[in-house]
Formats: sequence, C-alpha cells, structure tokens
Amino acid sequence: MKELIRRQFLQRIGMAAAMPVLSIPGRAEQSATYDVLVAGGRVIDPAQNLDSRLDVAISAGKIAQVAPGIPKNQAKQVVDADGLIVTPGLIDMHGHVFDSFVNVSIDADSVCLPRGVTTVVDCGSSGASTFPGFRKFIVARAKTRVYALLNISKIGLTVTNELYLDPSLIDPKAAIETIQKNRDVILGIKVRINGREDEVPHDLDALKKAREASDATGVPIMLHWTNEPKLLALLKAGDILVHPFNPPRSGPSLLGPDGKVYPQILELKQRGIYTDFAHGTHLLWATAEKATEQGWFPDTISTDIWTAHADPNGAVHDLPTTMTKFLYLGLPLPQIIEKVTANPAKILKMPDRIGSLRVGDPADVSILRLSEESVEMSDSTRELRIAKLRIRPIAAVRAGAVIPSKDS
Repeated sequence: MKELIRRQFLQRIGMAAAMPVLSIPGRAEQSATYDVLVAGGRVIDPAQNLDSRLDVAISAGKIAQVAPGIPKNQAKQVVDADGLIVTPGLIDMHGHVFDSFVNVSIDADSVCLPRGVTTVVDCGSSGASTFPGFRKFIVARAKTRVYALLNISKIGLTVTNELYLDPSLIDPKAAIETIQKNRDVILGIKVRINGREDEVPHDLDALKKAREASDATGVPIMLHWTNEPKLLALLKAGDILVHPFNPPRSGPSLLGPDGKVYPQILELKQRGIYTDFAHGTHLLWATAEKATEQGWFPDTISTDIWTAHADPNGAVHDLPTTMTKFLYLGLPLPQIIEKVTANPAKILKMPDRIGSLRVGDPADVSILRLSEESVEMSDSTRELRIAKLRIRPIAAVRAGAVIPSKDS
C-alpha cells in the first residue's frame, strides 16, 4: 500500500519512478532496523562540519544514524549514492508558490521535490488578508515543506504594486496579529520596495511600519535591495537584504560607480544583517562577476522562482541550476551547500530543525550529482556564460519517502 501511494504521488507531479534503489530480497519489512539507507555518498553537512563518505540511515521520518559502513541488509530500501553528493534537504529561501491565487506563483511540488528541494519559503505572496488561504490551500496540501514571509501589505501579491497602491493596506497591526497566530509557518516580513530614489520617502514609511511589526513579533524583515543609507539605517541585526546583483531595470545593485561594493553594503555583515541572492529577474552577470571577484558573496542562495522563471523558457529553472551558477562564480561546493541548507535554517530560525543531518532531525535529504560538462547558463537579461561543472538533482527524501528527480 505504501508503495502504491508513493507511485501515485510520483505520477501526480510528473516524475518517473526509476532511480538508483537497491531492493534487499528475502528480508521481512518488520525485521529491518531502518526504513531507508542512503549508502556510500559524499555527505556534505556544513552545520556539522561533515564532508566525508558516509551512509545516512532513516527511520520513522527521522535521521537515525550517519556513519560509514552501515549494513545494507538493515534497511527496507537502499539508495545507492556511490559517486553522488548527499546533503541536508535543500532549502529554497525565496520563492513564490501561492499557486492558483497569485498569477505569478507556481506549484511548490512541481519545482521543489522533483528538483531535489525539500523546503521552500514563500516571500510575500500573501499578506494578512490572504494568508489564511495560503495556509489552508498551499501549506497544508503541499508535499514540500512550505514556510512564508508575510507581505507587510495586507493583500500580498494580489497586485504587483502592493506597497504603492493604497497606504491603508500597509497595516502593521494586521501583520502582528497574523504572525502571532501562525508562528509555525510565518518566519519573517517581506517589504517589496522598488528601490527608486524618488520613492524613498514612501519606502521609509512602509519600512517603519514593517519595523513596528518586526519588533513586536521578533521576526526579521526581508527588504528588496537598496543602497539608500536612510533605509539601511532602519535594518537591524537578523534582517535580510535581497537581490544584490540586479540589472538596472530590476533595481539598484551593490556596486558603486567605481565598480566597487558600496561601503554601506560591506558594513552589513558587521551589523549582523544578512543578504539573500534570489535569482528571478535579479541576476546580471557583469555585476555578479565584479562583486565576487572582490570576495563578496550573499549569505544565502535562492531562486525567487515563479512561473516566468521556471522551465521550459525561464532563466532560473531550479535551485540546483542556481547553485551551478555560483560554482561558475568561484564559490566552493561546501560553501554553496551551506548557503542552501544551514544558513537559511539559521537565519530564519526554522522551527522544524532542518538544514542538517543530525540524528533525530527530520529526514530531509537531497542527493545530487556533480558532473563535468559544459552547460550554458543565462542571467536575467539572457546573457550567457559557459560553466564546466554542473550540479544535477538526483533525488530527495522527504518525510521518509524517496522521491526521484526529473533529471535522475
């Protein structure tokens, strides 16, 4: 019955059922110690400083053991990860998955689990007035783990000028009440400013209202990118600034006229303020290359995935493709893994103890392949670069179920 349910789920989200799984013949299910054993992979778990060939055993939806040489006959199902990379479940810290309610949003289960991603954070698709629907129809029904940042505008992304449509929609009291009732899902507040110089007075007012809600609830603010000192001054330790590598049409970048990272941006780390990449329409290769050549990288890597950014014609595709772009930019693989596992879990204080493979934690696991191949990669303006290494998703384990990738 469990296998039938699993296959029906795979068919629903359009995935093949085939992947590198070894059956253990002649062993009664009830006598096995573990439900799943991911065997022989290179385990990279930055939260525990692990980077070694290890096995990962799973029982009752939890990590049961991480060690070398766990006997395969102790598991009901064995995933052969020889030559593959095994990590905590990938976390996409920035997406838009209010599918069927917000036009730009996409179905979480179509772009996460079949791409090796076990958790996605929806960033501002819902506001105080629309969050109940988001919780009921998205969070409660998705196989992917879904968290949210609440839009400071009550209507969320029902329109795309939600902060500029009507000042009365920016309601800190409504945000505070919604957050307090939904702390298991809402991890922060989204403030989606345009970043234009002539809108700074308006944006200051919106950010002050978000600051009121943030201070009252203890959750961080995620602010669209700005170099404006007056706006940056309102951010506090734990807050997040997002979209550093903007093309001009998508907002300000982190580089000054001299091509150097702005001093006020360099100061963010000392102030305890984090930065999130969030691809979407916000990657210009020239900006990213100049910044990373100076040693500047964001704290987290995410997709800003929504309908126009996904397959078949989007520039983003998925989180592993976005991670591949950072390989091209010179970031070592373990640091990339950290920015999609341990860092987002820590920054947003995720309540489900994810982002690591610690024994007793939820068994969210991603299995990836690092392959030597030439691959064309597009920024948000469709300018191309050629990478020589690629990260491909092979499978994910979510709630004890092994889910193969479309690429496996």
